[in-house]
Amino acid sequence: MIPFEMESLLRPLEEFEAIRRRAARLGDRLCDLSYANPYEGVEAATRAVLRRALYGERLLDLQYSPFGGQTLVRRTVADDLSARYALPFAFDDVILTPGAMAALHLALRSLGEPGDEVIVPAPCWLDYPLYARYLGLTPVLVPLAEGSFDLDVAAIADAITDRTRAVLLSHPSNPAGRNYDAASLRALAEVLNGADSRITLIADEVQRDFVAAGEYRSICQLYDATVLVYSFGKYHFLQGQRTGYLAISPRHQERARLAAEAVRWTRVMGFHAPTALMQIAIPDLLDLQHDMRHIASWRERMTGELQESGYRVAPADATLFVYVATPHQQDDFAFIRQLAAAGVLALPAPLFHHRGWFRISLTGAERMLERGLAALRRMGAA
Repeated sequence: MIPFEMESLLRPLEEFEAIRRRAARLGDRLCDLSYANPYEGVEAATRAVLRRALYGERLLDLQYSPFGGQTLVRRTVADDLSARYALPFAFDDVILTPGAMAALHLALRSLGEPGDEVIVPAPCWLDYPLYARYLGLTPVLVPLAEGSFDLDVAAIADAITDRTRAVLLSHPSNPAGRNYDAASLRALAEVLNGADSRITLIADEVQRDFVAAGEYRSICQLYDATVLVYSFGKYHFLQGQRTGYLAISPRHQERARLAAEAVRWTRVMGFHAPTALMQIAIPDLLDLQHDMRHIASWRERMTGELQESGYRVAPADATLFVYVATPHQQDDFAFIRQLAAAGVLALPAPLFHHRGWFRISLTGAERMLERGLAALRRMGAA
């Protein structure tokens, strides 16, 4: 049976799913701004990559691959990371996974033992605490600065104990949409370097591609004991294909042990190997670039028009999302139900271990975003 502490973490998501199922009856009239599903469709160039992967005819190309992934593909990812972050990643620093969720499981499993603690700045992605609990770890939620959603480095420092094994950081942050500046990341690195025990920072970088060009700084460039989590699904809008990786920083003092142990855990856990087909696609996906200006444009417009309507909006500068304060101090789920009744789906803050806010995805079709924004403006003025 699912333990009680995990049941309590599942409950908000299941409550939202009940709302989503009822709203789905609206069919084409529904403005689904909840999850980052691309309602304008997957780009032709991305589909072409998948076709090339499928129709190539190399010996055993669709059969079993080694645990951790094909060596040549791992080397290609390592070369990309080396160029991106100016660090000497090697192929065996990279463990290919079926998406970021599997990579997070591997990172947490490799870094901690039951009873150890993982610090999680919150609001955070909904399943971080759930995964930690599942693996016997204790998630320690540390609030981000209210309103600005900046990192509260002093609060993180205060939360460190002799049981702390990791800090799990969403950067850029989901749901708040913040691209943490270099000063905040440097301050966090200084705190972790000064801790008595060696703490690994798990950097969830799945939203890194939705930052203005030249504005993203990875904390692995500032803190040696870092492991990176990434998913190809977000940038290429292939979430359902579940393809990603875990990468150990070349500067991590336990680099070799962690990389080898993560590969072994893929065998022990049994379901952490990516498909052969998606591994074939990875090199071409790494070379593929998309124009994301429409996301930035909608982020700016959504923020501005909601503020004009009286909403308080987090100062987002990254990701696929806008985080908005629930109007009139209403109960979060009550507001989300009203919004769903008006034909718009959004995610309430309790899914992100927070209160008083909701998240809007910017990946809806243009007509969805237009109608959703109009409905939100009416409700904000009510």
